[in-house]
This record gives sequence, C-alpha cells and structure tokens, in this order.
Amino acid sequence: MSITAMILSGGRSRRFGGVHKPGVRLGGQTVISRILGTVRQAVPEAEVWVAGTTDGLTDAEADSVGSVREEPEFSGPLAGIEAASRAMGDSEVTVILAGDMPLVRPDHLRALIVASRESGLPAAGVDDRGKFQYLCAAWPTALLRRRLADIGQTQDRAVKLLFSGLEVAPVDVDPAEIVDFDTREEYERVARRIEATDADTAGDPRDGTAAGADAPSGARAVPEQVLRMRDLAAAELPEGAWMTDDEVAAVLEFASHIKHSDSSLSPVVAAFLAGRLHAATREGGASLAEALAHVEGTLTRSQG
Repeated sequence: MSITAMILSGGRSRRFGGVHKPGVRLGGQTVISRILGTVRQAVPEAEVWVAGTTDGLTDAEADSVGSVREEPEFSGPLAGIEAASRAMGDSEVTVILAGDMPLVRPDHLRALIVASRESGLPAAGVDDRGKFQYLCAAWPTALLRRRLADIGQTQDRAVKLLFSGLEVAPVDVDPAEIVDFDTREEYERVARRIEATDADTAGDPRDGTAAGADAPSGARAVPEQVLRMRDLAAAELPEGAWMTDDEVAAVLEFASHIKHSDSSLSPVVAAFLAGRLHAATREGGASLAEALAHVEGTLTRSQG
C-alpha cells in the first residue's frame, strides 16, 4: 500500500502573534519536526509533502520531503491541500495533517489509513462528543483529487467542503491527541502535556519524542525539560538537595518501576520520598540506590 502524507504549514498564525506555529519549539523539537517524526514512525515509507514553508525542519528533514506553496500564499489550508495534491505522486491513501497538531500519535495515523483503505471513504478522528477533526484525516487519493476538482476554486474556502455530502469513516481518538493551538494560552497547555508525556515515556524506544541526556547503562534517558526544571529550581533548593543527571535518571526509572508494578503504590509519592531521604542523608548517609530501596521496602510493608 502506497501512502502520501501532507503537512499543512502555510497559515499566517494571526492569533499567535504572527509567529509561525509549526516552527515553535515544544519538548526540544519544533512542532513541524515532531509531526514529521510521527509520520515517519507511523509509515516510514510514506512520501511526505509540506504545503507551506518548511521553516522549523532541520536541513536533513527538509531535504527528505517535498514542498509546495498554495497559490496565492496564505490562501488557506484547502488551497494548500490542492497544491500538494497536484505536486505529489500517485498513491493509494493520502494523510492530511495540520501543522499545529503536535500530539497526534503514530497509532492514530495508522488507524486512519486502515479505515480509509478498508472503507474507500475519508477517515477522520472523532472524539467522545462526536466531533470530527478534518485536518487529521486519511483519504483515498483518487477520491481526494476528484473532490478537489469538483470544488474548483479553493482559495480562502473551508476544508469542510471536501467532506460535504460524503460519508466519513470515524476513528475513535482521545481529543487531547488531536488538539491544535492558536493562542499562547493553548500553546502553554500543549507544552505542559508534552512535558508530562515525555517525562512518563523517557527512554521508551517506542517513543521517538523524548529528548534525553546521557544516563547510566540500563537507566532511562532524562528529558531535557526535566533537567531544565531541575536547573531552574536549583537556586531555591537548600544546599545538598541538588541531584546529578544520573541521579535524576535513577529516580525516573524507580518511579516507572513503581508505576508498572503490581502494587498500588504511587510512583510520585515514592519518588518524592526517596529524593527527600537521599537529600537528608547525602553526607555519610544512604546512597540514592539505598534510599530508593528503603522507600520501596517501607511502603510495601505499609501496604501489607
């Protein structure tokens, strides 16, 4: 099955102060780089086109995709879809992605592709309120091109016109995965979610988004956001409370171990107590490993 993916990045970002949204950084990567990485994880062999500017991609990433601009520039996402559809090659299914949707997951893209291929219809994510996300969708490529031809003039017209009168194959999705951002406040909410997600999945080989520092052998990589937060907090912490990169990695590994164990222990509470115990006994007291083991043993006994 041949797949094409198009990432739409041609907007003016007016509500975001005119700053190019796909080019802003989230979790150590630009938004468009995260989206491209998700596409590569979902369908490594896909032909990828950027409809709009490639600002925010590395040179290597930009060289790996095709790029085209809507005519005239800033004439809307539907015009961008048309421009990309004219430039790209033939394929069975085309995935359309907004350039400001950094939380979409590879498994959702694969589910959209399967649903479109099996139904012969456009497939889009539908949330728990029955709302479709039309800018995260998969289309039979031939049908997409027919719809664009039927519409004719695409400049400054709504993407929803593509779907008018068509049945859509729904794919259930967590609405938080297909959220976009238009304002600074929405951007901050997405950033907090990415920080929490990256911290939870740090070092997981299935997740290519966690930007990690060097960690001890067998330990999880530490997301740069975690280390940055530690550095920012250092001035407010009492002397002796500083933790090295390796110690931070060990605490994250410990919290993950607690989370995925059969017990009902709270990984947050366990990691917090271990950190406090280690800080309190740093001079001539328990090592971090001993503190972690002591806290786990104590909490396990308290459950019995």
